[in-house]
Formats: sequence, C-alpha cells, structure tokens
Amino acid sequence: MNNSPASSSLMSPATLLQAKRTLRTWMNRRPEDSMPPFLSGGLPMLGHTKNFGQDPVGLLQRGWDEHGEVFTFNLMGTPAVAMIGPEANEAFFRAPDEVLSPKEAYRLMTPVFGKGIAYDAEPEIMDQQLAFLYPALKKSSLERYAAHMAAEADAYFDRWGNEGEFDVNDFGNELTMYASTRSLLGAEFRSKLDTHFAELYHHLDASLTPLAYFFPYAPIPRFIRRDRARKQLVKLFEDIVESRRKSGGEDDLLQALIDARYKDGRALTLDEITGLIITIVFAGHHTSGALSAWTVVEMLRHKDHLQPLREEMLRLHGARGTQTFKSLDSAERLEHFIMETERLHPPIIVMMRKAIEEFSYRHFRIPAGTMMVTTPSVSHVLPHVFKNPLAFDPSRFAEPRAEHKTHPYNMISFGGGKHRCIGLHFAYLQMKAIMSVLLRRFDLQLATEPGSYEPNYDFLLVGPKKPARVRYRRIAD
Repeated sequence: MNNSPASSSLMSPATLLQAKRTLRTWMNRRPEDSMPPFLSGGLPMLGHTKNFGQDPVGLLQRGWDEHGEVFTFNLMGTPAVAMIGPEANEAFFRAPDEVLSPKEAYRLMTPVFGKGIAYDAEPEIMDQQLAFLYPALKKSSLERYAAHMAAEADAYFDRWGNEGEFDVNDFGNELTMYASTRSLLGAEFRSKLDTHFAELYHHLDASLTPLAYFFPYAPIPRFIRRDRARKQLVKLFEDIVESRRKSGGEDDLLQALIDARYKDGRALTLDEITGLIITIVFAGHHTSGALSAWTVVEMLRHKDHLQPLREEMLRLHGARGTQTFKSLDSAERLEHFIMETERLHPPIIVMMRKAIEEFSYRHFRIPAGTMMVTTPSVSHVLPHVFKNPLAFDPSRFAEPRAEHKTHPYNMISFGGGKHRCIGLHFAYLQMKAIMSVLLRRFDLQLATEPGSYEPNYDFLLVGPKKPARVRYRRIAD
C-alpha cells in the first residue's frame, strides 16, 4: 500500500465542500455541545491520516486507552468519531440508516460491485437485491452445500504432494473461492474457474484499504489493478450468464438471478446479474479466506488444541468419511476454535457509517457529515467484556461461560443489527468443511517462529503478512 497520504484534491468538489462544512461545525462548537474528546497527536493538516493508513487498530486502541468508548480523530483535516465497546457498538449498528448511513460510508464498494448494486442502489432496490440472495443462504441450501464444500476441499488437497509447504493466505483465498462458487453458482460456473480467477478476485480484495473509504478513485496502483480485474471478471461472468440463459441449468443462485423480477416486474439486466454475482462470491469467500488462514496459524501456535480437534473430526466423519451439514453443525470444539480465532483476528478491522443527521450518544452530540467508525479489533479485546482477552481460549465460548452472550454486541466481526452479514452461517459451514478435511489428511507445522505471523494492515480484510508458510505431511489412509 502506498502510505503517503492522498491530498484533498482527490476528493470530489461535493465531498470537499461537505468536509469543510463538517469541520466548520466542529470548529465552532460550544462547550455545552458536548463533542467527543479529541485523540492526542496527529500532524498539521493531515491529522491522524498517516497513522490510520498504516496501523488503524493501533490508532483506535490508543483512542480507547485515552478516552474510552467515544473519541474523535482527524482524517485529512476532517473529524471522524470512533465508537468502541458493546454499548457503543449497539448504538452504532442500531441507528436508522437515515441517521447513520452505511450507503454513504461504503462508496468504496461501488467500483467493486458496480453501479446500482448493493449500497450504490436506492434503499428499496437494495432491499430487493438482497432478497434475491437470501434463498441461497437459508438452512435448506446450506444442507446441500456441505457436500460441495467437502468435494472442493478433497480435490484441492488431492493436488498436493505427500509433503511440502503452502502459504495460508493463498490456501484460504483459493479454496474458499472454489467452494463458494461451486455451492452458490453451480458446477458449470465452477468448471470455468482457475487460479487466474482467484487472482482477479484478490485484486478486488486488495483494493479495500483504509484509504479507499475516503478516496476510492485515487489513481494508485492497487485501484488501477482493481478496475482492470473487474473488467475481466465482468467479461467472464457475462459469457457464463448468456450461456445459461440459452441452455438453462442447475437450480442454483445463478438461475435464480436470471429468473428474478423486481416488484415492478422488471427482469435483472445482464450488468445487474453480473454485479450481484460479484457481490455474492465476494461475500461468500473474502472473510472466510482471511479467517481460514488465521485458523490454521492459531491451530499451530496452540498445538495442544490440534489433536482434540482432529479427534473430533475423526469421530464425526472418519478418516475419509462423508461430511454433512448435520455433522459439521455438530463440530462444537472446532466452532469454538474458529470463534476464538475470529475474536482475535476479525477479518474486517474497521466498519464505517456517515452521520446524515446529528447523532446523539450518551451526553455527546455529533454533527451531520461526520464519519463514524467502529472496530471489532479493539472491541473484542476489552477486559471488562472478555476475561484475560489476549489469551487464546476457545473455552470462553462454551457454556456456562459463553462470554460472547453477555451482550448481543460483544462480537461484531460480521456486523450487527439489520446489517449483520447474511453470509455468517455460510462462512462458518465453509470453514468447518475445509478444516475438517485438512485436519484428517495432514500433519501440519509452522514454517517459521509462531510470533512471526503478524497481521497485514495494508488491507481492510486482514490476513497474516506474507510470507506466512506452513509445512504439511500427508497422513497415510
């Protein structure tokens, strides 16, 4: 990532005008307005922009340490407000969209998903688009997907030798991509994908940086690669959609999108179908890929968990037995292990909203135009929420402790409220299916010292820094 701060000339005139108005409101505030306190430090004019780009978690943790659950920091001369902790998270996620707008905050997704798709669509259209996707993520659909996910994992690992090394990021991104597309879009679609497809999707992932929240069209190399990759993906998807329209195919999400109609009776355009395919595949794999990578790393950092996890998988499935939705759903030890990995390594480290109207929380009043931020990375390690929060302890999720249940907004990796990620259960099923096969077929070992696997904050979807390699040795059947 290019960490030199972007200039304000990268803002559109309307965005720059809004920023100036917001700054003027803050500068003219009165003591009785009870604005959130400012974080210390920062550079003239640039404020905390450089720190936010290089280490957003460190910056927000320092804000919590200084001021607690609500504070202000400076991005390119414009105030932004962070809200951290269960109660603040609840206020953040439960605020009406007309007050705290995800649409205005997530303009960075428009170059990825496309014009008129998801947050770029009008609210009524976005709701209808999401409704087209819901059937693909309901329980009856997940029950079908378990076999597809296991088959993809088996095929992927069949290509490995008897021993060798792999990078956990490549492993996570590629395998979740293949499992997602086979499950959601059918065998025909999956058959046309190769490692080049995963590389193209990686360029979309790589465009999601802290900078992208504020300057999604900045002329930097990773945004240029994003736009080129999307054009290639659109061409690939359009060819597949046209082929399916002519010949028909499986009862899957792709066919459902082709057959779908908006409330006014209008069919989806080819561009809309393509945009929604990119959206659902993106949602189906990007968090799962990063979290799968961290799960492998934590298994090998805490090897006392490795054999009990393997024994659970052997008990449920045998050495090469059939995985089902029911058997994977019963894998409680593995689920708690993934949850603890998620707590300490949330794939999305910051979530944003934009205040469309003045927003009040406790005694604070936050003016319209302010960018709002919350972070799972800090919320998940608060000592009053999770006991001994920096310790890796999957048993904290088991009854009777169940520390995640003491407040509904203790864990926010997948969002919260009505904007909670609709693919949460799909993601967990996919990770369990992959880990089950990996554990039963291979002995694993970290290729470097355990402490060398550090988070890569160049991306909003945070996996381990490369190289993050693991050695494997095939277990005889």
